[in-house]
Amino acid sequence: MRLADHMRKHPPVEVTLPWMTKDGEPITVRLVFTTRERKPLNKNYFNYLWKDALEAIGEIEALNDNPVGKGRKWEECHDKMMHALRHLFASEAINEGVDVYTLADLLGHEDPAFTLRRYVHRVTGAVEKARKAIGRRYRSAA
Repeated sequence: MRLADHMRKHPPVEVTLPWMTKDGEPITVRLVFTTRERKPLNKNYFNYLWKDALEAIGEIEALNDNPVGKGRKWEECHDKMMHALRHLFASEAINEGVDVYTLADLLGHEDPAFTLRRYVHRVTGAVEKARKAIGRRYRSAA
């Protein structure tokens, strides 16, 4: 199912929560994925559902034959769970030109260098992007 199809079938839910800290300014956002009760997903519940989906597409294997919800266990897959989406978000944000200071702030990091070391992976086409950016600067200065 495409994301657009999912959103038509299950319209996003608006929730208002404090931003960045428990007493932060309330911000309203639209959640695309929610529980059956249309409430925000807890990361543990998300990971539980995600493992079943990963098994269904052959990304991980079950360690037992118990049904999902009745004690099913899967192989270790920390690199494929919800936190991996945080890494994906960080890398894609950098790929799209978000500066590291803004990204660090969004991720809740005090030190942008930590963000670079921990979350940002090689930027797709970085050398070509840098070459073109410098080329544009030189052409505009001439």
